[in-house]
Amino acid sequence: MAPVTILPDAEALAMAAAKRLTALIEEEARFRTPVFVGVTGGRTPQRLYELLADTRKPFRSRIPWSELCVIWSDERHVPPDDATSNFRMVDQALLQHVPIPPAHIYRMPGEIADAQAAARAYEMTLKKAFAAAGRRDTACDLLLLGIGEDAHIASIFPGSMMLDGDEDSVPGEPDPNVTAVWAQHLRAARITLTPAAILNARTIVVLASGPAKAAAVEAALEKPLNVHRWPAQILREAGTRVTWMVDEDAAALLSRGGPPA
Repeated sequence: MAPVTILPDAEALAMAAAKRLTALIEEEARFRTPVFVGVTGGRTPQRLYELLADTRKPFRSRIPWSELCVIWSDERHVPPDDATSNFRMVDQALLQHVPIPPAHIYRMPGEIADAQAAARAYEMTLKKAFAAAGRRDTACDLLLLGIGEDAHIASIFPGSMMLDGDEDSVPGEPDPNVTAVWAQHLRAARITLTPAAILNARTIVVLASGPAKAAAVEAALEKPLNVHRWPAQILREAGTRVTWMVDEDAAALLSRGGPPA
């Protein structure tokens, strides 16, 4: 089962996550550079980003920022300056304050009018970025995720056709890394990494905070397998490459055991 770290509250969770990500990046940088780091939106990761950028904390000086390449797990179908943009949040909380080369920041182009065209463009962007780094694969070295109250991850929502494993697939070709989805309950399009791309990541860290996430965390880790209802359960396929970091409120429904056999 995936390791689960439980922290007392949201601030302790953010601090522990900052320590964990810093150590993972340092370790990864010893073996390969640049290090491809996938970031996510949401309130819980925002505090983590602020800590990483804080000059009063040790993380900013320890992370080899010039050796990082930043990609996104998902994005709203909006321009980068929109108030709801995941890019905008990460940029304001972290990227503007650390010396990552602008050429190493690969945002999803949510401003493209056709969401599927935006997904195809980002697919090509990732291929070129990894190839420029001398990589034959497109496996993210470290992927940070959150979880929604409905147990969605990235923009893979309950009932998504992606969970059938065949959306946008072409026989004889590799599974796509990026696709666009229409979230009916939000009445909006999203651009997202696919399950294949997420599960291809070398290391995955999932953050969850607050009582509203307790049922989703329980479903992801302990409920009988039903990925169409609880998409986060796909992370079980990654085994110990996934670490869950949650606060006590988000862990409230866990038996502290593992997923059923």
